[in-house]
Amino acid sequence: MISVEYLLVAFTDLTLTAFDIPKLRGYFSRKYADEPLFHNHPEPGKSAYRYPAIQYRVYRGHPALIGIGEGINALKKIILDSHNITIGNSYMPVNELQIDIRKEEFGQCEDMCTYRFISPWMALNQENYREYIKTTTIDQKARLLKILRGNLLTISKAFSYTIPDLDSVKVEGSFRTVSRNFHNIPMHCFIGRFGMNFKIPDHLALGKQVTRGFGVVEYYKEER
Repeated sequence: MISVEYLLVAFTDLTLTAFDIPKLRGYFSRKYADEPLFHNHPEPGKSAYRYPAIQYRVYRGHPALIGIGEGINALKKIILDSHNITIGNSYMPVNELQIDIRKEEFGQCEDMCTYRFISPWMALNQENYREYIKTTTIDQKARLLKILRGNLLTISKAFSYTIPDLDSVKVEGSFRTVSRNFHNIPMHCFIGRFGMNFKIPDHLALGKQVTRGFGVVEYYKEER
């Protein structure tokens, strides 16, 4: 395992629903259009996809941004400039900020850890989903667990971490389908719990469209 760092910035005197995360992203993407990290559009000559260094969230009911890697310094530069934000047609003065730099363990480990998705996990695109529903329940679960293991490669690359033995990463889980509107198109996503011998810090995300708040992970502890 390694120690990874990420930055959480939450506007704690404002409220936001998951439905409005694209508007939050749109505001910062327009305001800092010259900084690709805020909108994650590819630069000429660079790969069209990478794990986003800046991601948009609802954190305990508040609008929030997560920065990892280059995104940490990018967020630090704009924090003191955030006197107000505009969500859709709503102008919102900012009076309170929660700013946390967190250092957490990340990577393959011996013990199984249990997590839950606190926002829908977009594991499949529309075409993949059409193929997915044609298979048996057993095959569907196996496919989702394989995708989940593959998601670890993407997030690990963002932290320059090489998984020692991906095949020995055990993954188990139980999911149910939920529908979410994405660009005015109903998308089939998943929520549920999963376990793996891999450490993932709270508030990081897996799957597609993590920049828009999909697939956010939280460590799950059974209540006794």
